[in-house]
Amino acid sequence: MNFPVDLRPYQAYIFDLDGTLIDSMPWHVRAWVQVGREHGFTIEPETIYAMGGVSSRDVVLHYKNSGCDVGDVDAFVRRKVALYRENIDKVALFEDIYAILKEGRERGVKIAIGSGTQRLNADTILQLRGIASEIDAVVCGDDVINHKPHPDTFLKAAELLGVEPQACLVFEDGAPGFEAARRARMDCVRVERGAFRAFTPRS
Repeated sequence: MNFPVDLRPYQAYIFDLDGTLIDSMPWHVRAWVQVGREHGFTIEPETIYAMGGVSSRDVVLHYKNSGCDVGDVDAFVRRKVALYRENIDKVALFEDIYAILKEGRERGVKIAIGSGTQRLNADTILQLRGIASEIDAVVCGDDVINHKPHPDTFLKAAELLGVEPQACLVFEDGAPGFEAARRARMDCVRVERGAFRAFTPRS
């Protein structure tokens, strides 16, 4: 992978999960579209991709606040998660991004997951892909009140790792995550489908 960012200064890497470290977004989209259809409204894939990193509950609230009849919010989320989990064994790692994680781990860099997904999904996929032992901390949607684009997910990850925010490098694929990294004052590598797109230094 041609990666034009010097990774050596960082003490920790924080990886978003869905769409960044794992190729799960098509399966998430498929589940969202189906549950929307079951409730009589259309969920556009582009909207879900644009909200990458946002918690499932916040996604449902977005549609509720837009006037869609989502019914019980928590039941909607449970149905979507159940549909996604039917295919979770098909979710693969983005190998080039995983190679960065692995190389950092070998150099003693601390590794965290900072994701809006539910803890159950994160734990399952890390176990299925055999990389749970390579992760020092996992922060999921269950672990914070304010989700991306708020910085809480990344700041909690840094706290758990025992590393100052400015010494962390975030890997992200979604606009809410980019903003969360900015607010956390962390440098951010923007990726798209497992490939480098841009580097955004902390402001």
